[in-house]
Amino acid sequence: MDRMAQTALNSLKMLMENQTAIAHNLANVNTPGFKQDVATDFSSIFLDRQNGMEPRIVSMRNTGGFSLEQGQLESTKNNLDVAIKNDGYFIIQPKNGGSVAFSRRGDLQINENGELLDGAGNQMLDAGLQAIEIPAFTSINISPEGQIFIKPLGGEVDAEPVEVAVLGTSIPDEEVQLTKSLDGHIRILPSQNEDGAEEEVAIEANQQAKIISGFLEKSNVNSVDEMVNSLENQRKFEMHIKFIQMAEELDSAGASLLRLPGM
Repeated sequence: MDRMAQTALNSLKMLMENQTAIAHNLANVNTPGFKQDVATDFSSIFLDRQNGMEPRIVSMRNTGGFSLEQGQLESTKNNLDVAIKNDGYFIIQPKNGGSVAFSRRGDLQINENGELLDGAGNQMLDAGLQAIEIPAFTSINISPEGQIFIKPLGGEVDAEPVEVAVLGTSIPDEEVQLTKSLDGHIRILPSQNEDGAEEEVAIEANQQAKIISGFLEKSNVNSVDEMVNSLENQRKFEMHIKFIQMAEELDSAGASLLRLPGM
């Protein structure tokens, strides 16, 4: 009966992880550029007798998965709102420190120090992975290639716009595997060295992504689907709790059969 209870407990743990991902998705349904967390991504590994192990297939859960589906593009007519068409990512320096990461969030803003940030306060990086600083301006425009043009404050009215920076973007190669780190940012899956230790893979800008100015990419989370998944998880949770209770009752019944008469 212990195996029955252990199987149910393992399933309850996975249901808890699924519910955590659903809650996170629902909390970010209105976050620009948010990519839906996927907690039901499984793979399997095959063990053989080569290393003294019995042949079998073992299921293994992959963490950090997310949906690559593009969110709906919404017109805002704001020159500081940008979206990436189809594949590609902006490159940011997260505000919590951490290493350089990818992002699809394009609701840009400029702080009091002239630094270009996204709506979450992360620093937008240029093609050389340096923080972007924007001088005071009267108008600003961002080209499809990520070039940032401004008309400087105090300049000639008829003067041509000046390029002050280039938004760093990248389209990773098809063989590159991406993952969401614990801080929620998208990075390249770490590689393993000869000793089996993980090594972080550096992010580089290749400027291949195409940018649309005046648009924002909405979250690709479908709130209705997430609510349905949440209800389904609750039903499964109740079913597994009953399964554990049944295992306990069977265990008690089996133990009572083994008691000696009069004990």
